[in-house]
Amino acid sequence: MNDLDLIRAVAQKDNNAFRMLVNRHQQKVVSLAYNFTRNRQDAEDIAQDVFFTIWKKARKFKGDSALSTWIHRITVNTSLNFLRKHKRERSDYGDEMLALEAAPGSSSPEKALESEQNKRILYEALDELPEKYRIPFMLNKLEGLSYKEVAETLKLSVPNIETRIHRARKALQEILLKKLG
Repeated sequence: MNDLDLIRAVAQKDNNAFRMLVNRHQQKVVSLAYNFTRNRQDAEDIAQDVFFTIWKKARKFKGDSALSTWIHRITVNTSLNFLRKHKRERSDYGDEMLALEAAPGSSSPEKALESEQNKRILYEALDELPEKYRIPFMLNKLEGLSYKEVAETLKLSVPNIETRIHRARKALQEILLKKLG
């Protein structure tokens, strides 16, 4: 069943279709929410809220964009609302990020630790970016969305997204130079 048929069935309150939709999109939703919260439990809670919203609003999906874009938009908005509501600093890393075990392909725990330290520095730098630059950058670089998909998700133009990602990259370079220099 393709995404359009799936969301139409969900709009008709088909429980099996909803289960299929969740199975198909859950990993991506949790991953995106995790990039906002950097806490696994919060990301899973956000994912539940996202899928509840999809269940309630499936009839409102017009098909103007891909279903995945609509789901990304709901996930971004839900994540931002969660952060605003809780008004707390995002967790630096969830427990799974602090594991010092050797990562796959890594030859030692020391290299795994170095990799985790690099991730921590990058996420700290990302936290310093204004939201209007951080979100497009995360969607493109961490989630792998194209400029067009990011633009559709955030309801902005592609040139605007290109500019924001370029500015994010330049600002990150400056921040990282200060942190590492």
